[in-house]
Amino acid sequence: MRKILLAFLCLILASCVVSVKPEDKFKSGDYIGGVKILANNFNAKSQKLQQKNKPWKDKDILYLQATVAELTVMAQKNIQQAAPTDYEKRIKNYQLLLALKTELGDKSYSPYIEKYLSLYTINGIKESLAKQFYQQANEIVPAYSDDYLRKAKLYRQGYEYFNYQDILKRAEDNQKMYYKTAAQEFYAEAQDGVRERNYKQAAANFRKAHEVYLPLGNYKDSAKQADIYEKKWRTIEAEKHYQQAQTIIRRAKRLSEYREAATLYRAASEVYSPYGNTYKNSTKLASMYAQKGQIQIFVRGNSYLADNIRSALQKNYVNFVDNASAANLVIDVSMSRGQFQQYKENIETQNLHENLRVGSKQVADEHGNMVNQDVYKDFYFKKYSVKTVNEAEMMAEVHTRGLYALNRNYRAKTTSSQTYYWFDGNVPKKYTAYTEGKLLAREEQFNQTRQKLWSQMSGDFYEMNRILATQ
Repeated sequence: MRKILLAFLCLILASCVVSVKPEDKFKSGDYIGGVKILANNFNAKSQKLQQKNKPWKDKDILYLQATVAELTVMAQKNIQQAAPTDYEKRIKNYQLLLALKTELGDKSYSPYIEKYLSLYTINGIKESLAKQFYQQANEIVPAYSDDYLRKAKLYRQGYEYFNYQDILKRAEDNQKMYYKTAAQEFYAEAQDGVRERNYKQAAANFRKAHEVYLPLGNYKDSAKQADIYEKKWRTIEAEKHYQQAQTIIRRAKRLSEYREAATLYRAASEVYSPYGNTYKNSTKLASMYAQKGQIQIFVRGNSYLADNIRSALQKNYVNFVDNASAANLVIDVSMSRGQFQQYKENIETQNLHENLRVGSKQVADEHGNMVNQDVYKDFYFKKYSVKTVNEAEMMAEVHTRGLYALNRNYRAKTTSSQTYYWFDGNVPKKYTAYTEGKLLAREEQFNQTRQKLWSQMSGDFYEMNRILATQ
């Protein structure tokens, strides 16, 4: 049975496999991709035929011949009819002819398409490709460095197929011209940046001029100029941040202003970091004013609420201290032990009636034949229900002094319930007693109430957090 099931599953999987056809690629214009699929398919068929010692089927050979013939004729036609400057079209079709030779040649099925494969040699196609890249590169009249780079790439692409005439030398010469002209362009842009006092951009362009010319050596004084203007823009930027921080400190009254100044001192130190650990005394000042801008908070009282308050107020500029004397914001929070009660609601009664089939009996029909007839019975009964409720209530108080004022009471109540249903009277068998809902245990009810209480309180502390950021 297991073998039958396995065979059945294999058939299903096999039916789900969609074989990739060359025509799918041909339709999208990917002829080389289609040729590769064609080769893979025929290579797989060839291996199976060799294993079974069987010859090729006529339909497979005819299909292969027709496909290769059509692709060869198409490529030849496209090459012949391409406009003189349409190098890309000729290159694409020579690449197709090369793919036909390399993918389908020297195979067990190759003799059947030898008529088409023998039209060209691999070296002949490669030389034609190199010639197309060579001529395409020759057409470009360079005006900028990118033009030389494009020419160099085309010559090199051609060389990868065939060493045609002086194609390698031209690739190298144009690559060198790219290095030279690109360095000249970057250097000129850097000088413009200096004149415009955009020293950061000037440094970047001097650096680019140096780096692009490195294969040929050093370009003028580009490396030196890059270092000079790199330090110059960093010094100017550091001084700007430093002076902004100094201005803020002179008028600072709020903790947030000290923190803002610390950020600027830190920025001054970081931008100048390649030339030392600090700019002037910016690192020391950043640390000093970051500390001075800290909000020191002392929270005491109920541990559950205190932990949640600390979490809500946590910021990198907030420090929670261990005593009120060290704090500039003191938060006192308390929570009642809570009240818990369980009670039952009044019993509810429901009168029910159902007419149900209870069996059948034999009766005579209009022709005197005995037939089955359903027998129904009236059931009159009562449905009772009583709900048991667990209720917990808790209260909290918050009082603060210092940077932020909050004095408020909070109250939260939660309930859980379970209802018991039962039946009495002439009750159908399908009805039995049951319960709905879930009663939480005492501690579970209190936990739910604590969570609800904090949910009510949290909005006030997130608002406190927002205001403290501006203090």
